Amino acid sequence: MLNGWLKKLQRLSPIEKILSYLDSANPTSENCTDLTNVSYPQWQHRFLIARLNLTLWLAFFFFLSKSILSLIFFILGKYPRLEEWEIIIILVHLTLLGCIFILRTSWGERHLGLIFLCFSWSVTMIEQISDTVTRNVNPDFFVWMLTFFSQATLIPVRWFLHVISQFTILGYYFGVNQILGLDVAPLDWNFMKMCLGIFWVCLICDISVYLYESLQKTEFNTRLQLEAAYQKLNSTEAKYRSIFENSVEGIFQSTLDGHYLYGNPTLADIFGYDSPEDMMAKVSDIGKQIYVNPNSRDEFIDLISRDGSVLKFEYQAYRADGSVIWVSENARAVRDPEGNLIAYEGDIEDISERKWAETERKKALEIEKELNQLKSQFISMASHEFRTPLTTILASAEALEHYSHKWNEEKKLTYLRRIQATTQHMTELLNDILVIGKKESGNFDFNPAPLDLENFCRDVIEDIKLSIGSQYSLNFVLQEAKQLTTNFSDKDGMNISILNIIQSDLIKQEKRQNNGIYNAPPESKNESREQICELVLIDEKLLQHILSNLLWNAVKYSPQGSHIFLKLSYLNNYAIFQIQDEGMGIPAAEQKYLFDSFYRAQNAINISGTGLGLTIVKNFVDLHRGKIFVESEVGVGTTFTVILPLNLEKDNIDEKNSSD
Repeated sequence: MLNGWLKKLQRLSPIEKILSYLDSANPTSENCTDLTNVSYPQWQHRFLIARLNLTLWLAFFFFLSKSILSLIFFILGKYPRLEEWEIIIILVHLTLLGCIFILRTSWGERHLGLIFLCFSWSVTMIEQISDTVTRNVNPDFFVWMLTFFSQATLIPVRWFLHVISQFTILGYYFGVNQILGLDVAPLDWNFMKMCLGIFWVCLICDISVYLYESLQKTEFNTRLQLEAAYQKLNSTEAKYRSIFENSVEGIFQSTLDGHYLYGNPTLADIFGYDSPEDMMAKVSDIGKQIYVNPNSRDEFIDLISRDGSVLKFEYQAYRADGSVIWVSENARAVRDPEGNLIAYEGDIEDISERKWAETERKKALEIEKELNQLKSQFISMASHEFRTPLTTILASAEALEHYSHKWNEEKKLTYLRRIQATTQHMTELLNDILVIGKKESGNFDFNPAPLDLENFCRDVIEDIKLSIGSQYSLNFVLQEAKQLTTNFSDKDGMNISILNIIQSDLIKQEKRQNNGIYNAPPESKNESREQICELVLIDEKLLQHILSNLLWNAVKYSPQGSHIFLKLSYLNNYAIFQIQDEGMGIPAAEQKYLFDSFYRAQNAINISGTGLGLTIVKNFVDLHRGKIFVESEVGVGTTFTVILPLNLEKDNIDEKNSSD
């Protein structure tokens, strides 16, 4: 009931006008429609003008009320000194009105500090000067405290102006009057208490103004960053909505019982419906209304239940007009946090032309199929990887927009950092995709140059140690080639050693140089360190990416406290890097897919990642004409071995890559 009466009271015309004026005198950053075009000094200037105007009018009416009260007491015969009082009060009123007038001029807007001091001096110094003239000075502690508190409350910016105001007012009384020989400081207990009190009032007011101004600046900058992030969010959301709406594939999500939860215009067009809404309203059982052969639907459900995803699942489908087409579907299972299957999502492509084309077009269609598979993988990955970050950004931005006025600065910064971290994750994902695109198009820069590998490896280790602290034991080991015991299995299951791999490469190189004749070299041995330093020609930037990616993967997939090693050895003019960890390991059946784009091992799905890191590493190793192998056992650990030639010139690399 009380709230109801208060609301009715606020709707009264005079009170509504007063509240409206007070709102206009409080130009907070929340009331600014576009912060991106306003700097903090500009906003503070507006704030100071509005608050000075309010303060001057309040002071004017305060002294007017005081004058009226004094006049009443004079009429009642209780205020005998009217003549002296008239001069003081008239001067105060004239000064305040003058400040109000000057504030409305362009000169006044450029000299707000002078108007602030003029206000402060007018309400305190005029009467002090009058007391000095009459040589009857008395400290007016109440007026001073009221003035300082009013300034700190109504004009809480530019704290140095408050300090100047306090210094001049108190300095005049205790300094000028003392110089003129007036008795200003009776040394009694009450006077000293009041002096101590005025000191603490000044200190508290100055600290309050300083803290409030810092808070306002932080709040202003936070809202500025939030608005910029929100604008970027809108732009990003519009971009990816455009991808969804204009995709050449039909994108969908459906329930387990055969209802479409959403679909894009392309999907509706494939099945012959006027719009996605029309399709979702009319299709209530995908198995019966879309699939020509109900057994295909059962096969689809079995595959996705078993594997978690389906790629290029082809079947005949009914269009809305009853005609039959061939479609290809990529889909994955959507599960809730408990792991329960709740929906299917993916993309559908009309492949009728490919199915019904003539035999002579098979080769071209096979190439198109491969390209479409890569695009479909990208869209499937993008829809999965970007949805959660975008949802996080949007939710955090909306929370800041609606509840920031209720939160402290720490909580606001937590949400803002969440937006920044999520945006950084999306940027890294896009950068990985761009790297792969550059490599595939042949536009990636490759610049081998002399490099001290040992110091380089130590620097890489130290850089990562700085980031992970003491959570892992990360060590660099320079070892002799004879200590290499790692064997790998080739595609036929036969074990091959590192030495065999290098010898095979040497045979191929020497046959090229000697027209197919190979002369076996003397027994393989390590190069001396001095010889190695002269031979090393490697792209430092690409090697940094190779080693950093493999080492960070070792950290990511290993428990805290485990040991991680970067080992370096030399053999027959080759550098051999081994990154060894004690992590979760990789299932043997999945190791052959590790270097495929977007592939994630099943035991690493719950750990964040895009499946692009090892693809990029493989591409960079290939640029060096090197080789990379993996040896892993689940629950024991993983060892990646990278073999790079030491003395390949850039021209030789370009020539060999082009010949491939």
